[in-house]
Amino acid sequence: MSILEKLAKIEALIEKTSSEGEKQAALLAKNRILSSWDWDLKQPQELLEYKVTMNSPWKKRLFTALCNKNGLKTYRYYRQKYTTSNVKVSKIDMETKIWPEYLKFSEILEDLVEDIMKDLMKKIWQKEENEIVISGEIGS
Repeated sequence: MSILEKLAKIEALIEKTSSEGEKQAALLAKNRILSSWDWDLKQPQELLEYKVTMNSPWKKRLFTALCNKNGLKTYRYYRQKYTTSNVKVSKIDMETKIWPEYLKFSEILEDLVEDIMKDLMKKIWQKEENEIVISGEIGS
């Protein structure tokens, strides 16, 4: 049950009750709910412009995909590097949704790239047995 539903039920109880004790208890419950409610988080937040510079085009694509998933559009100003993205988003959304998710997926991306590079380097430097040449003199 949401807080708004609870408040509606308490308001109905306050209006319908004839007992002064029940009315006081309902008012106290309403005040407890209202005091614990964080109104700042539920009000529309001011949009801030964030400039995020990544160290690879893959991470930029990841960030852009996460922004698009959350209904945000990234952009770049004239003469900004290709690995830079700007986005207008509320501070709460950036700190609670987008950035933690970006960090999580960025770490996964780095691990995958590292595994691929290790495998590729192993294939490049691997010598087959028929390519091995033994040098030196053969003893008599």
